[in-house]
Amino acid sequence: MEDFDFNIFSWLTGQWEGIQGNGIYHEEWSAAGENKLTGNAYFINKGELSNPEKLTIVKGDEGVFYIAEVSHNSGPVSFRMSSANDNIFVFENPEHDFPKKIIYEKINENELTAVIEGDKKGKSKQVSFHLKKIH
Repeated sequence: MEDFDFNIFSWLTGQWEGIQGNGIYHEEWSAAGENKLTGNAYFINKGELSNPEKLTIVKGDEGVFYIAEVSHNSGPVSFRMSSANDNIFVFENPEHDFPKKIIYEKINENELTAVIEGDKKGKSKQVSFHLKKIH
């Protein structure tokens, strides 16, 4: 992991938004050091913010992790990076209920798709977020 180039995540920095259901999903990322990105995500529906998440991507001795802090979990949930290249990175936590997998794919400089997948109530579920860079 020492030779892993954390700069593959640099294209993610900025603010991203996309229509999701009846609202807008917003995600923003910024560099917080050489091996760390911090972010926030939330939904906007009828002017109200909901489902806030505090996000972190960090490289440590044990690997690269995507860490999500959401109100309905008792603490932060970590997902270990299972694969990455310049345009796609995948994080997984098979022990978590939903999601078990988080995938970010760069479509171009101003568009990305984020996908979360896992089991919800015994059924396989996948949710895609198509986001455009707004800043």
